[in-house]
Amino acid sequence: MKFSLITSALALAFSGAIQASPLPDFPFINVTGVAKLEVAPDEARLQLVIRHTAATADAATNAVYQQSRQLLQFLQTQGLTEADIEAAQLNKSALYKDYNDRTITGYEASQPVTLTLKQLTNYAAIMDYLFKQPQIFNIQASFDSSKREQHELKLSQLAGENARQRAQQLAAVQGVKISSVFAISDTADWGSLAGDFGFSGAAVSYGMLRKADMAESSGMLVLPKHISLEKSVKVIYQIAP
Repeated sequence: MKFSLITSALALAFSGAIQASPLPDFPFINVTGVAKLEVAPDEARLQLVIRHTAATADAATNAVYQQSRQLLQFLQTQGLTEADIEAAQLNKSALYKDYNDRTITGYEASQPVTLTLKQLTNYAAIMDYLFKQPQIFNIQASFDSSKREQHELKLSQLAGENARQRAQQLAAVQGVKISSVFAISDTADWGSLAGDFGFSGAAVSYGMLRKADMAESSGMLVLPKHISLEKSVKVIYQIAP
């Protein structure tokens, strides 16, 4: 009787393990399709920090205000509007003599700012201005395309076509054919097939650099010639003899 109970328990556990398996119970091929596009950027996002130190908190704060006003006036001459400029909360911190001596020797005020450039014709002039300002730090630029959604759709189509081609080639080597699509995923591995399916955002990297059309004073600045967009998709195809 005891042996019978153990056997029944093992059978139930084995049955549960099979039901919990994320893999299909028919012959299949698992492939990964990849697609890449190189596109010229036409938008940029600039991030910077206006920072000033002074003996008093009032002087440090007013210096940041003044630099902010000057920056805003310059950006307006470059065609940027208030909608293109995002300023974060002003920060203030005390400066101490050293790690052990907490005597306050001054104050630092700072304000992060993000700029959105909807065209790159003014990129060189703006970057040249930012680099020459003594109280502007941590300047970073990232580039994008205004046609990103169109590129994403194209990449999805190309990745899907590449996956089907790979599946057909692999199936032909084994003397079988692919029939229908069982699942599509863009995750690193399958995990559980009950998860979400579909495509995620593309990875972006910078390509070769070229000199931008700019004034002699900013002749060392460069723009990316292209940005590389990439998508990958995993597909499970059911196969038939």
